[in-house]
Amino acid sequence: MPEQAQAAKGQPGAVAVRFVVDGNESRMRLDQFLSGKIRRLSRSRLQRFILRGDVELNGTETTPSRRLHAGDQIALWRIPPPEPPAGGWPTEITRGHDWVALNKPGDLTVHPTARYFHQTVTAWMEQQERGFDDARLVHRLDRETSGVLLIALGLPADRRLGIAFERKQIRKEYLAVVEGYAPDEVICDGPIGNDPSSEVIRLKQAVVEGGAQALTRVVLERHLTRNRSLVRCFPETGRMHQLRVHLSHLGHPIIGDKIYGSADDQAYDVFCEHGLTPELAQAFGANRQLLHAAVLEFPDPQTGSVRVEASLPEDFLSLLG
Repeated sequence: MPEQAQAAKGQPGAVAVRFVVDGNESRMRLDQFLSGKIRRLSRSRLQRFILRGDVELNGTETTPSRRLHAGDQIALWRIPPPEPPAGGWPTEITRGHDWVALNKPGDLTVHPTARYFHQTVTAWMEQQERGFDDARLVHRLDRETSGVLLIALGLPADRRLGIAFERKQIRKEYLAVVEGYAPDEVICDGPIGNDPSSEVIRLKQAVVEGGAQALTRVVLERHLTRNRSLVRCFPETGRMHQLRVHLSHLGHPIIGDKIYGSADDQAYDVFCEHGLTPELAQAFGANRQLLHAAVLEFPDPQTGSVRVEASLPEDFLSLLG
């Protein structure tokens, strides 16, 4: 599908993705700023958006080389592709006096993005008539990752739980269906940083020399076939895409992972432009990455600690027989 040549701004269905420039971003070029914010889009493509009038700086069209100042407001107008239907809505697992634990399905975005506006966890919370007053997301899950999502009710709870995450007082367990005949147990401590070999996927990470420290323990649950295994992952750090990167590095990428799986980078690029076709689903191995946030343990002032478990979704259960 060729990229639209007509400006999106002013057309029916056009939406604006908005940014505010902070002090650290002052004096950056506009195209450089947007390239850092929207890493899925190349800088040359963003320059075309700017030149055809789909980017406003403080309400006015401008040029790619325009230098920015703190407080500048930027709007990028896009006509998003039809928003795919959500793979279900969250269900409440349990709640405390100032928090709620949800079971998020796969294929549901947590925050609004350039492609997903209405079918998100935050939109769902806003539609609830009660029980989510002043609800705040404590952490996030990738769109295609299912499982436990912790919600703080009010600013004090948000601060307390946020500090617990920063102090590594939160314990997580993930289940993943991976390629290959996984070993009984393995620890990966490969440092993670930007993947220098990927020219197509700008947000792709990899185990690289000089990357950020990362540690994951992987324990075999059971072999499903000679080509697939169910593993339980214990992340000791929280790097971007850590489990997906480490499992791929170990030679056992997650089934359905569009960035770190067996399919090449071009398949991900096609997915971003056209969505998931039957051919792409076959190439990826599943409709979504089979990663599930199964357990979350966190401190609680009333009970001492809480352990929350999320039941497995249907796509997992069908593979497990």
